[in-house]
Amino acid sequence: MRRFAFVLLLAGLLPLSAKAVEMGEDGLHKEPWLALTFKDMAEDLQTANDDGRRLAIIFEQRGCIYCRKMHEEVFSDPKIRDYIEQNFMVVQMNLFGDEEVTDFDG
Repeated sequence: MRRFAFVLLLAGLLPLSAKAVEMGEDGLHKEPWLALTFKDMAEDLQTANDDGRRLAIIFEQRGCIYCRKMHEEVFSDPKIRDYIEQNFMVVQMNLFGDEEVTDFDG
């Protein structure tokens, strides 16, 4: 019986351990390692290369439950977060946003 009560207690605490993800004004999840750029892909690629990192583009949309899970469960892992920060310059794109984006070809 004690073991069952302990399991219930732990199960009740699990939701508290999930990191709350900050939301931006555009309704997308924001991570401190997301690059703030002018969305000029050629320029962003050059910046990433100059820093010795790769360019990664993450496409998200407001209200996406899979995006939320990715931020809460994957990106909250310190090993994954550290790996991303060290090896990638990540640019976030709003799938249905109105920001102007310049493609790699200009």
